[in-house]
Amino acid sequence: MQEGSRAARLLALFRDIALPLADSYGATRRALLWEPEARVLVAGKRRYKLDSIRKIFLVGAGKAGVPMARAVTDVLQQDSLLWSRFAGGTVNVYRHQAEARIPNVRLFAADHPRPNDASVEGATAALALLAEATGEDLVIAVISGGGSSLLTLPQEGICLDDFRATSHALVTGGPAIQDINTVRKHLSRVKGGRLREAAPEAEFLTLILSDVIGDDLSSIASGPTVPDPTTCHDAIRVLEHYHLWERIPEASRACLVRGDPDESTRDALWRDHLEPRTQNVVVTSNAVVLRAFAEALATNPPAGLPAEVVLMAEPVTGTVEAAVKQHYTHAIAVQPTTTKSTLLVYGGEPVVTVPADASGRGGRMLHYALLAAMNIAGTEWTVLASGTDGIDGTAPAAGAVVTGQTIALAEQHGLKPVSYLASFDSYGFFHDLEERTGERFLNITGPTGTNVNDIMLWLV
Repeated sequence: MQEGSRAARLLALFRDIALPLADSYGATRRALLWEPEARVLVAGKRRYKLDSIRKIFLVGAGKAGVPMARAVTDVLQQDSLLWSRFAGGTVNVYRHQAEARIPNVRLFAADHPRPNDASVEGATAALALLAEATGEDLVIAVISGGGSSLLTLPQEGICLDDFRATSHALVTGGPAIQDINTVRKHLSRVKGGRLREAAPEAEFLTLILSDVIGDDLSSIASGPTVPDPTTCHDAIRVLEHYHLWERIPEASRACLVRGDPDESTRDALWRDHLEPRTQNVVVTSNAVVLRAFAEALATNPPAGLPAEVVLMAEPVTGTVEAAVKQHYTHAIAVQPTTTKSTLLVYGGEPVVTVPADASGRGGRMLHYALLAAMNIAGTEWTVLASGTDGIDGTAPAAGAVVTGQTIALAEQHGLKPVSYLASFDSYGFFHDLEERTGERFLNITGPTGTNVNDIMLWLV
């Protein structure tokens, strides 16, 4: 198989098979069912009887906010009596998706990875809506990756610019997502369970599209509807461990040092009152999608891809540099054992530590792809690395696909991959390479309406 066709094949596998399996609308519809004969909404282990529900409210945030909210309203519209209970909703979505129309749902054009004014306006509107909910009401929340930025309401004394600066230091400073969100939760009035606390008497159902390895509910979108097991002291330790304490604004530091005087009260509220009224259901995740992807390829191998499919069960965490090195070692190990191609399938979310003065554009998957291209130079291998949300870091691309000839081609056209790598400008590298060669390397999908971490494919 020629290099170009192998690259095109991996792009097709990602777009035509992996992304549809991560479809957030379908996953949400499968998780929320209406039984008309019994007049019951079913989700997870609970059955919500319509006769005991006065009103149904919808709140949420995330990159999959539009399709998830549409799935909920489509379920509710199956029965006119059920639909009559719907009192409206607010959902903070990625700004490119805010022009969608969902009946009786207000969409806020929030932003990611830098929260904007709409991120705050939508969070404020959600709290106002939840203030109307009573003990006879059902709140349905739709939460997905990106919610930590899209749903933002800083604590008193912290302005939006300070919150942005703190978030930027965290996402570029090397912490894993769990550690990042430990800090953000304690700087927010909606994260760390506080969104759910705004409707303490209501039944509360959260449908979650997981973008966190291991599905730690307190980390997904910074856990707005689940109890927070961390403290302000934990947040300070994260910042100190990654040498970020001095990189965040004084207002954020002061908030963490001051602590949460209501911490013990909030713990008791969850234990004694909220937990019996709260259910969280994960509708899909990276692990679920990867298993289905590998099964689909094994069951119905695409034409032109004579490959043995190997699903690597261990989720990808740690640094991008370590991940690429490990995956290259795996590829070396499997190559001599077979006469046909092998497709190694990885999933997870590695991290990139970006210096404060770096000026390039990119994200973890573009950085991964550039490093992979340097590692596989001179081979007949092909590697694709892409995020399922369609937007990698600060770049308008999901990721990139590279071959064993990518680095040589770049050098032939006067590009210096090492210089781009040093300036953390992986997007710039692939963009310039495409302009000079006319070949395709960037995987540009646009916002996909889902977010279940990253997928990395090695065809060796």
